[in-house]
Amino acid sequence: MKIVIFGGTFNPIHNGHVRVVSHIHDKLKPDRLILMPDHIPPHKPADSLLPDIHRLNMCRLAVSEIPGVEVSDYEMGIEGKSYTVNTLEHFKSLYPSDELYFVVGSDMLKSFPRWYRSDRISELATLLCFSRTGDDGEELEKSAQRVKDELGTRCILLGCEPAQVSSTAVRAMLYSKSNSGGMIPVKVEEYIHKNNLYNFDKSRYNRYVQYLRENLSEKRFTHSMNVADEALLLAGLNDCDLDKAYFAGLVHDICKEIPFDKQLELVKRSEFPVDTVELNAPKTYHGIAGAVYLKESFGVTDTEVLSAVRYHTVAKGGMTTLEKIVYIADLISAEREYPGVDEMRECARRDLNLGMYEAMKFSVSYSCAHVRTIPACTLAAYNEYTSYRLSLEKSDK
Repeated sequence: MKIVIFGGTFNPIHNGHVRVVSHIHDKLKPDRLILMPDHIPPHKPADSLLPDIHRLNMCRLAVSEIPGVEVSDYEMGIEGKSYTVNTLEHFKSLYPSDELYFVVGSDMLKSFPRWYRSDRISELATLLCFSRTGDDGEELEKSAQRVKDELGTRCILLGCEPAQVSSTAVRAMLYSKSNSGGMIPVKVEEYIHKNNLYNFDKSRYNRYVQYLRENLSEKRFTHSMNVADEALLLAGLNDCDLDKAYFAGLVHDICKEIPFDKQLELVKRSEFPVDTVELNAPKTYHGIAGAVYLKESFGVTDTEVLSAVRYHTVAKGGMTTLEKIVYIADLISAEREYPGVDEMRECARRDLNLGMYEAMKFSVSYSCAHVRTIPACTLAAYNEYTSYRLSLEKSDK
């Protein structure tokens, strides 16, 4: 018999997973196809992992219409990390004469030589490898040849069309938009909403929302809400604190519409450095003023949040993930419609640093076109992310 095991966190299971399962079922026709949710994955943090029962139930719902597919809770009954070799040893002891196959994505195949007991895994099973992005076919073939040469690993490359989706992206969408954008099976999404999973409670910030509603124009208020949502999405994609990202995005323009002289009074009390270029550019005051106002009027003391608000207009070198997120969320929020914003939005969601390059290029070009001075901190950020962009070009050659 041919027994195929497809392991993963499935946090949550998405359409890409289901597509792989369907392809294996239709093309390889295994005698048993087992979906195996991890208990504690050995290769990624388990902080955001849902309880086992929910991931099991979602897997069962996702493959309920594919005949013959099993969902196993075997790894969830084992203490400690879910090492693949232990699972394969278990099934080999149960079915010593059968052929075992283990499913991996292209990213996992690349790191396979570093897996715990990868040599023994190679003896126990044949790897079934699928592309996650569709443009990594050549790299997938190289990885398969490498593990074959180094470990004698048997690999079969699956030809199924990949879905441009990841569990990380699904979670980020659910946190920010409360829906997956069609990235997961309908039954799974219904289960998630019914059980209030992957939920971010925005009501905790109602005090600030009410203040902004009363003190900002309707246009600026809408922008602030959209930046908060985009910051939340980017935080989910980049393992950043969701609360800090949402809050900083929400209040980033809290001082945007007060008079410049009042902003300047706040700027002069800033604990963050302010150079003469910024002092001579009133349109940049509101970020600096906002950080001071949040501390003095609302008692906000989180320096990460305050710094993200302070630098959201000018950026700086060596930005934290939170600072990058608020900076770029301000430029790509949902109501933005300037030429190139869709491309910048897609880029930022795919690679935050590459998105920062596009954002800095846009900001510096805009300043030059409108004959505006550029603070040293902005130029430092531009140089840093341009260097990142150039490093990508070199690695592609």
